[in-house]
Amino acid sequence: MNQKTKTLKYLINVSFFLYFLLLLVERTISVALSFANGFNVYGDGFSGYAYTAVFVSIIAFFVYLIWKCRPNIKAIFKMNDGLRFEHLCIAGGVLLISGMIHTEYTISGLQFASYGIWIAGILLQTILNQAKSQNKVLLWLSFAYLVAFSMAIPVMYRSFLEWHLWFHLVEEIGSLVLVAAFTFLLLMLFQGKDDLFLLSPIILLVVFDVAIIAMRFQEEINFFVMIFAILSFVLFLVGFIYKKAKAKEQK
Repeated sequence: MNQKTKTLKYLINVSFFLYFLLLLVERTISVALSFANGFNVYGDGFSGYAYTAVFVSIIAFFVYLIWKCRPNIKAIFKMNDGLRFEHLCIAGGVLLISGMIHTEYTISGLQFASYGIWIAGILLQTILNQAKSQNKVLLWLSFAYLVAFSMAIPVMYRSFLEWHLWFHLVEEIGSLVLVAAFTFLLLMLFQGKDDLFLLSPIILLVVFDVAIIAMRFQEEINFFVMIFAILSFVLFLVGFIYKKAKAKEQK
């Protein structure tokens, strides 16, 4: 392994742990302020689910991190050869569940900073993948699609709709399913795959995003999710059509 590759892998490793650190700091502040200001975290169904999901997500993250990611933890302090990131991807997905829920005193700026650093690490992995990539155009389309997909996962927000119980149920399921789908695509990228344009993740994204936006349309339009859902779908179509065209050329 040459020095450039070792450096990139070290920076990718650091980006994961900075993402972990910043998101954990943000979640800790949010929960601490909730308790300090007397907010009843189990005062209603939404709050009860939200805070339980945060607690379980963080505990599961630490268990998995210590169990599977010890080589990567040690590598923060030195450049090791042969670093692997599959387990860090899963740990990142587990922690992301806690970040996809709007609790009291959420600090959105700090959350976006943590995600931005993580995306920077994913970008570095994409650069690293170029050396062995069989289709660099497809690789970079996949990177753009993965980033758009991550932004199109709706954050769970409290709703006061008449049918808010059903809406929150769809939010809960959608959040878990789409974080799992994103983590799966992320794993594929870190395993060196050029092609992330699978049908099932985009179908799940469209179904849940359309359902969540439509159900809450009367109360509030989530333009952020809408824009990135459309962008994800467009990038998927471009990538899917491109790979099919390339496959025909090679026959």
